[in-house]
Amino acid sequence: MYRLIKIAIFLSWSMSALGHHNVIGVYDDQKRFTAVVEVREFELINPHPLILVQIIDIPDGQATDGIEIGQTWTLEMDNLRELTALGIHGETFIPGDRIRVALDPSRHTRYRENTLYLRAAEHQREGFVYIHNVRQLFPNDLAEDNLSRHLHKIN
Repeated sequence: MYRLIKIAIFLSWSMSALGHHNVIGVYDDQKRFTAVVEVREFELINPHPLILVQIIDIPDGQATDGIEIGQTWTLEMDNLRELTALGIHGETFIPGDRIRVALDPSRHTRYRENTLYLRAAEHQREGFVYIHNVRQLFPNDLAEDNLSRHLHKIN
């Protein structure tokens, strides 16, 4: 009996740990869209940094399930350790920065109300394009839309 309880506890812990790290299970990559957002606040916190933003522009023709220009949303990022290893720091995103982003909405609004997952970001002031799970910052060039050149790298 004791062994069965240990197994049940381990399986329960394992599934919750997988759920925490399974972005696809929480956010819907089939409803991904791009937008221009303005940073309101950046929290470089563990386990996942957050950026509070206002939606400034959503290119025409994208379905966003009620996400509209003028709304405020929280963008959840990759884990703190990996982001700081890339050089992300407390001043990377400052209030007023406008960044072009690729976002996945939450599948479970009660779990992640008003939260979107940041899959990619083009940051002109800092001069990089960030792609989630590539673990690399790509330099911007003078082209207006650097983000679209890298979106195929998201998996």
